[in-house]
Amino acid sequence: MKKEKVLYVDTCHDVAGGQRSLIALLEKISDKVEFDILIDSDNSKYKNELLKSGIKENNICYIDSKPLNSRFLGGVNLMLKTFNKSKNYSIAHCNTFYDGLFAMPSFRIRGKKTVFRARCGIELSDHGFVDNIIYRLSTVILANSEYVKSTFVRVSDSLSKVKVIYNPLDLKFLRKSDGESINNTKSDNDYVIAVIGAITEVKNQMEVLKAFALMNDHSVKLRFIGEPRSSEKDKNYYKEIQLYTQEHNLQDRVEFTGFISDVRDQLQDVDLVCVPSDREPLGRVIFETQLYEIPVLASNSGGNVELIEDNVTGYLYELGNIEQLSEKLKLVKNDHARIIASARSFIISRFSPEQTYLAELNLYTDLIK
Repeated sequence: MKKEKVLYVDTCHDVAGGQRSLIALLEKISDKVEFDILIDSDNSKYKNELLKSGIKENNICYIDSKPLNSRFLGGVNLMLKTFNKSKNYSIAHCNTFYDGLFAMPSFRIRGKKTVFRARCGIELSDHGFVDNIIYRLSTVILANSEYVKSTFVRVSDSLSKVKVIYNPLDLKFLRKSDGESINNTKSDNDYVIAVIGAITEVKNQMEVLKAFALMNDHSVKLRFIGEPRSSEKDKNYYKEIQLYTQEHNLQDRVEFTGFISDVRDQLQDVDLVCVPSDREPLGRVIFETQLYEIPVLASNSGGNVELIEDNVTGYLYELGNIEQLSEKLKLVKNDHARIIASARSFIISRFSPEQTYLAELNLYTDLIK
């Protein structure tokens, strides 16, 4: 692959699961493929996370994807920039719908290959005709779960173009092999439930907050690890969650950490991670938490059921059933040794190199034959 070159395009204005998944991929393949990554010039958090992961600064390119506060003008800018760059690359790998819409045409005009990484089911995102355009512009669509693949039946009866390749594991979450211990300073009467990820409506944090209030156990605390994305909708959702916390006098038992570069810093005393997402494609939070040997309670929605078998590799509850979730949150006090061992073994097997980054490298090789 050294003679070939890939341009990764990810102009998202935040650092969420999609960006962390791409970082994990680049960490694994940076010595196996020549590449550059194009990001938004104002996204300093993303730049810093890339640099921390070992990506060299000369491999990071920048673009203003919102000049004059216009995403359309940014799209035109992206199309022109990638057209100019496309002559130097064999493959464009686009990480968001926006990037696929405006960057893939530039590569297709030059007869180059395009890879679109689908990280959410299009039944949820539902970009209308844009989904059809993305499908047709892509040489290959990489779905990060069988659930995400299945949603493309809305735009095509044939799913031959859609391949399932899982996101690679971030092995820094693999713990205890070096004798690392968890919860070694905890009180027997002090339990912590964590909800990890960008605070946004589809992540459904309000549902777990309402269930936590209903639980009404003062020995348990709830910790939200993450911040709202940059959209006004997500900022308003965050305000609703904070207001609910205040109105129900939960301030002493609910914590908001804001953006955290390395979530392990906030997991040392955590007993249970809750993933209440609505149609989560394939949550990094779940498999990284399982690898970190903390049990996971998740909604039975989207790709969650590909990672969790109820009472075997974790716990599931019915999405929208706040009363059931409240009851299952009480599992925080249980002994989870069997669940933890089963989940860890399952994750290491399911997310093997052959099914993640090596599969993606093989795909690149096949594309340029």
